[in-house]
Amino acid sequence: MDNQEALQLLKEVVQIKSILGKEKLVADKLQVLFEKYDIPCEQVEYSEGRNQLVATLKGTEAGPVLGFSGHMDVVPVGEIPWDEDPFAAIEKDGLLYGRGTCDMKSGLIAAVVAMIRLKEAGSNFKGTIKLLATVGEETSAIGSGQLVDKGYADDLDALVIGEPTNVEIGVAHKGALWPRITTYGKTAHGSMPDQGVNAIEHMLLVLNAFKETFDFSQSVDELVGASTSSLDIINGGNGTNVVPDKCTVEIDIRTIKAQNHSELKKQFSDMLDKLTATVPDFKAEIEFINDLPSMKTELDDPFTVLTQKVVSEVTGKAANTFGMTGYTDGSQFERVKKEFPILILGPGETKYAHQPNEFVNINDFYQMITINENIAKEFLN
Repeated sequence: MDNQEALQLLKEVVQIKSILGKEKLVADKLQVLFEKYDIPCEQVEYSEGRNQLVATLKGTEAGPVLGFSGHMDVVPVGEIPWDEDPFAAIEKDGLLYGRGTCDMKSGLIAAVVAMIRLKEAGSNFKGTIKLLATVGEETSAIGSGQLVDKGYADDLDALVIGEPTNVEIGVAHKGALWPRITTYGKTAHGSMPDQGVNAIEHMLLVLNAFKETFDFSQSVDELVGASTSSLDIINGGNGTNVVPDKCTVEIDIRTIKAQNHSELKKQFSDMLDKLTATVPDFKAEIEFINDLPSMKTELDDPFTVLTQKVVSEVTGKAANTFGMTGYTDGSQFERVKKEFPILILGPGETKYAHQPNEFVNINDFYQMITINENIAKEFLN
């Protein structure tokens, strides 16, 4: 498969409106392609219309397992008008425009094409290449979580996730812990607040206790920076003249490798227990609506060193490594009991993801295909 054929494939996949919930359309397209090249694959149903795809290419001899991963879902186009149809896959001035070109169908298709080229060349390597095409990365990486739970990642010895990094190497990213806290009170007429229990006032006590209990700025990683927290949702009350009986907040906490989510959860529990014991009529509950660990591969890991060499040779410039503040499917693959290096590496720049007129540099897409090929050749030699 040459570059022009690869670009045509990418265009066809971008034209598939695989907005959250319709990823099976992409899985079906890729399955037909892999069957054409006699590369074994299977679909794994997450829910109706949401199938994942696992493709496996074996070499001529036994050896390690190299994984490539990419998600098939894209976010909605949003309310701001685009210059062109978001799903037309318009090529202009060396760029390909369309929803998902950057995040992250170009990264996914670069891995698909690399597998096909290695197959066309006779699969002359030792070991196995496995593609894990996932659903729902944009919603807490639910698809990769299912694949991990079902054991599809248990045999991996290294993994490249093709998220947009501008063809630089992401070696770490933060985890996510999102508590949703709800306080409960008792309604009363606003003119008689002593007859009720004000859930919003109790939530203010919770938020004050939260600030006193946690100082995330003290937890710092040299690659991704400090842990952070952001109070992003608060809901309570339904009338100025009614004492509120319910208030809910959601907090976005981004964690680093040194932090233990189980310990953080216990601190939240202890904090609420203390308020329950000391504040009259206090009642609250907590649930964690997102719980994904951080990911980190050391800079001196042999797979990192190998990948830096390959990227530098293909691009002709130094291969930079960096840490990311957001999470990827790597958070789910990090849960596999077996330890293996995970790198984030793909065409496109994150700052253009989820934006109107999203695009990817076509030459970067071509380079990424070659990089994936060469990583496989080097790792599976």
